[in-house]
Amino acid sequence: MTEEKRVKEARLKTVMTSVDVAALVPELQVLVGAKFEKAYQLTPVELRLRFVTAQGKRDLLIEAGKRLHLTSTPFAAPVTPPSFPMLLRKELRGGKISSVTQYDFDRVIEIQLTRETDQRYLICELFSKGNIILADESRRIILPLRVVRSAARQIIRGQCYEYPVTQLSPAGLPYDEFEAVITSTSREVVRTLATRLNLGGLYAEEVCFRAGVTKNITSLNPDEIRRLYAALQAVFEPVRSNNFKPHIVCDDESNPIDVVPFELSLYSLHKKHCLTSFGQALDVYYERTIERPEATPAAYGRFDKIIERQRAAIEQFKNLERENRRKGELLFERYQELDRLIRSVREARLSRTWSEVADVLSTFPFVQQVDQSTGTITIEVDSVVIDLTVAADVPQNAQRYYDKAKVAKAKAEGAQRALAQTLKKAEREKETDLRSRAPEKKPFKKRKTRWYERYRWFFSSEGFLVIGGRDADTNEELVKKYLEPRDLFLHADVHGAPVVIVKSQGKEIPERTIREAAEFAVSYSSIWKEGLASGRCYWVYPNQVSKTPESGEYVPKGAFVIRGERHYLESQARLAVGLSDDRIIGGPESAITRVARPFAVIEPGKYNSNDLAKMISRQLLATAADDQRKGMRRIITIDQIMKFLPIGNSALVSV
Repeated sequence: MTEEKRVKEARLKTVMTSVDVAALVPELQVLVGAKFEKAYQLTPVELRLRFVTAQGKRDLLIEAGKRLHLTSTPFAAPVTPPSFPMLLRKELRGGKISSVTQYDFDRVIEIQLTRETDQRYLICELFSKGNIILADESRRIILPLRVVRSAARQIIRGQCYEYPVTQLSPAGLPYDEFEAVITSTSREVVRTLATRLNLGGLYAEEVCFRAGVTKNITSLNPDEIRRLYAALQAVFEPVRSNNFKPHIVCDDESNPIDVVPFELSLYSLHKKHCLTSFGQALDVYYERTIERPEATPAAYGRFDKIIERQRAAIEQFKNLERENRRKGELLFERYQELDRLIRSVREARLSRTWSEVADVLSTFPFVQQVDQSTGTITIEVDSVVIDLTVAADVPQNAQRYYDKAKVAKAKAEGAQRALAQTLKKAEREKETDLRSRAPEKKPFKKRKTRWYERYRWFFSSEGFLVIGGRDADTNEELVKKYLEPRDLFLHADVHGAPVVIVKSQGKEIPERTIREAAEFAVSYSSIWKEGLASGRCYWVYPNQVSKTPESGEYVPKGAFVIRGERHYLESQARLAVGLSDDRIIGGPESAITRVARPFAVIEPGKYNSNDLAKMISRQLLATAADDQRKGMRRIITIDQIMKFLPIGNSALVSV
């Protein structure tokens, strides 16, 4: 390919390389000592961190899997930040940057922040899909931007962060190690340089171009290896000497296509726009080449991230299905060669070591490497890398890939079903949101709970508050806290009954209120549980109620000693439950039916409390008009009705 043709086919750069990271990190040392101020999330994968330096405020832009650099043109942040930047604000508050480093010539930048009592690490992965991980001083993950669960790595909250596999650094690589890397594989030389030395495609091509070596050849002579090594050293001289000439590379129409920290021979015929720093060049380049989303009150909808992830998963599973099915087909297409390979290895292993088996494998040019620990041979057929298990024959190896394809297909179908459900939920939420914005709709306001609502209670026909205990604890509490001199104390004349108090409010308590309170006391006593229609109740004055027993006696919790005359009443066991002022109320029929609409009347019967509450709920809702029923459902609930039902079975008398 001529240089002119190669120039025309140059592709737009979208991600940073390990070389770019190595050139950028020295410039980021200006942040050492900077104080963290705030974090923003612009998109599901993009963060902006603001720091205060001696020269003023600086914004650091991090896009997981793509780029990291200081920016002078930060975009508008969402009004409501997502959870990840909110956690960063909490965990990094008051922290100062103590170091910014590149991990092992990889696309990983580690920012260490020191606070008064501890340290935090922000680990930025710019490879593959990328990630941003917040870790504590022992590098235990506090929270990742993206959870990763795979056989190779687990990026999960609470686990120690696992760094990627160690990479060779081409900047200071000795010749003997370089030669070993080049001669250890039969792959194309440009691919070996790009992957084994972590150069990336562009810089691997640059090395081949400067060495005058065809990038697609698979075997090299000693002279070509020496030329490649010399070219590698020349290419990385700016990295070793920290002598960069950052610039943006443009095509014939002045459109940016790449940004590099130093001059490359591959771009000798391109137009160039030079800048003072590589970070500035990255900022200008990405500002011109990346489309930004419009600023909204929230950076993205509630379901957008889920839908994006599900669509990506579907595509990933489909790719896995195609890839594994293709591998199975290739194994059958090359059946004879691969069968001979497996048989040869098996025969050689009967009398030779794995290192001696390598001599046998050298006769098969498509063999790449051997994993002795698993008995696996890696081959490359039609540019597809396949792992063969020596213990299995060709059909068994092929079936393994077909099985993987089936699993991937099933996962893709499952992800498609999940996506369909998510889209439905998103549509329903959109419709709900539109309805909630309608001017005639009023938001539902939760009613403030009054102090007496934690007990049994009702207001009598004359407006007096009557309260009763629910158990021994609340019986004690009512007498100690709320029984005052002019009140009345009532109790059913049976074992197992609540304390009932009529609050006088400084007034004379009328007879009708006393009778309603007596009915209340009888209905919530064991009389109802026994299925009786009526029972006796007595009332006394507060000065007759005491917790002091006679000599030799004991007063249990929730019980009291009554001294003096008791005033007895015969009362029926009958209650009403209904809706009044947007709340459920319950008590004696005469008091509740006066103020509640609709209401239900109950008495001892055969239905348990849960079943009866369901019956009352259905009956009360059935009385509502169609346009009112939805609002009433928020109020007429099973739980609210159960609060006013006595212990024992009941029957619904009327609605």
